[in-house]
Amino acid sequence: MKSEFSFAGILSFAILGTVFLFGFLILAVRLKDEQVDFASLHRSDMQSQSFRRIQTVGMRGRILDRNGVALAENVPVVNVAVNPEEYKARRRGETTLANLTAAIEAMSAVIGRKPSVSEADIRTHLRQALARPLLAWRNLTEAELARFSEHERDYKGFEATVHYSRRYPMGSLAAHVLGRVGRDRLPSDGGDTRMNFVDKEMCGRDGMELQYDAYLRGMPGEDRVYVDARGYAQSRVTVLPPQNGYDLRLTIDASLQLAAEKELKGCSGAFVAIDPRDGSVRAMASAPSFNPNECVPIFPEKVYKRYRDDPLKPLLNRATSGAYAPGSIFKLVTALAALKMGLSPADTLECIGYYELSGMKIRCGRTWGHGEMNLSDALKESCNPYFCTVGVRAGTNAMQWVAREVGLGRKTGLDYPSEYSGIIPDAAVKARLNPGIRWNAADLAQMSIGQGLLLVTPLQMALAVGAIGSGALAVPHLAAMGDVSITPIDVPEDHLEAVREGMRSVVLRGTGRKAGEGVDADVFGKTGTAEVGSRNNRRKNTWFVAYCTPTESSLSRDPIALAIVVENGDSGGSTAAPKVAAILKSYYGERIVK
Repeated sequence: MKSEFSFAGILSFAILGTVFLFGFLILAVRLKDEQVDFASLHRSDMQSQSFRRIQTVGMRGRILDRNGVALAENVPVVNVAVNPEEYKARRRGETTLANLTAAIEAMSAVIGRKPSVSEADIRTHLRQALARPLLAWRNLTEAELARFSEHERDYKGFEATVHYSRRYPMGSLAAHVLGRVGRDRLPSDGGDTRMNFVDKEMCGRDGMELQYDAYLRGMPGEDRVYVDARGYAQSRVTVLPPQNGYDLRLTIDASLQLAAEKELKGCSGAFVAIDPRDGSVRAMASAPSFNPNECVPIFPEKVYKRYRDDPLKPLLNRATSGAYAPGSIFKLVTALAALKMGLSPADTLECIGYYELSGMKIRCGRTWGHGEMNLSDALKESCNPYFCTVGVRAGTNAMQWVAREVGLGRKTGLDYPSEYSGIIPDAAVKARLNPGIRWNAADLAQMSIGQGLLLVTPLQMALAVGAIGSGALAVPHLAAMGDVSITPIDVPEDHLEAVREGMRSVVLRGTGRKAGEGVDADVFGKTGTAEVGSRNNRRKNTWFVAYCTPTESSLSRDPIALAIVVENGDSGGSTAAPKVAAILKSYYGERIVK
């Protein structure tokens, strides 16, 4: 028995030793895995717990006019921030919230202004962004900054920081062109590791600020803030500096824009001027306007409500989105349609003071009529009966074809966020807008003189008159880097020349005389007066469109095509034409009479 017990004991010890040895081997392998093979992984996990990634932003690019005049720029804004780490609770009974709130109240007395944050904001910051400074005051005045600087050393953790804010140095000038910005979060960089914090950037909300937002904004960078075990910031390093956005140069001429807005002051309307050779927009004004500086860095609800509820709609860009009946300026299209269908410029028609069709009478501006008139005379006097007659003879298809050939009835392709396409009516359009009522000759007569269902924008009419003047339709662009696209229109040159002759007589001897008086350029134009509104609220929108070529002594040597509309005016000749003359004198100079 003794020998058997000794053998069994030895066997048990051997088994137990083997188990222990096997366990030590497993432990050794695991230690090797953890300390050698997975060391880099653990180091990465430890580092990810000790720093926070911040996506930073660069300065937004400026917006300049064609001559380099700044229309949108960035200005430094001084803010005051406080580092919560300096006020973290260190003794029993203390709280970081109470310490930080008390410090901000004390600094508020020094600066002389209440902080921009509430106690709830402070609590939220401590819970969600402990590693970042708390922005407590925004946009300090010089006096407030001086008081802060004098006592800065007395309050640890407070620091004046400089941020950049958008500013429009010319106020409301070209406001609808430029648009506005607002602060927003940038999208994350898209990497495997998400950013812990993303700085807010100025983002385009409308106009060119929106259209070219990515170009102006630049590329984000990255900072890292190293924190202690409780999450308080200890140091900050820049891993990748942000890149500033590019400056955007426009085709707008600030001096021409200023002259246009001066003439539209106190009115509701719009003005557009383009260079028909390349489609560059030299001026695009809409009135009334707004001041984009009131919308930075946010659009306050009170300010937005004031603009939104204004019956004159100052936020609407009438140049691109204003839907207007063109009135007599559309007679240029009617003339080309009539020529296309066989009318000779020398053919005469008798005006007896009205045009009658199926019981409908459209009266002439001259009660007793003009008598016998050819095309040039009819344009000069803007004779309704003449154009009703030739328009009905030409037919709907010819009218539609010419209108679309010069760019009406569709969006122009402008590099701008919003644009109205307009309406060139026909049977299908009328059936859609007025179900059950058929298109007829009376509709065509109304269309021939720019009334009825016909709608255009000032931008479209500037392009159309540019096409008539130059023989080619341009795609307009506001960015100087925009592509140039010019398409010759399929209209015989002798037809265009006949209409140009009539447009020249409009300015020299006709309804548009006031548009060219004293202007150092040759102006080929057309007046228009469109009646709109219900019978009890009848009013007139007044137009003038023109193609202008400079003389050798002109201040500017570039031709321009333009359109102006003034709402609630008297007539195109008395309301719109004089405003055009004032604008053109600013651009080309005054003609010197020898």
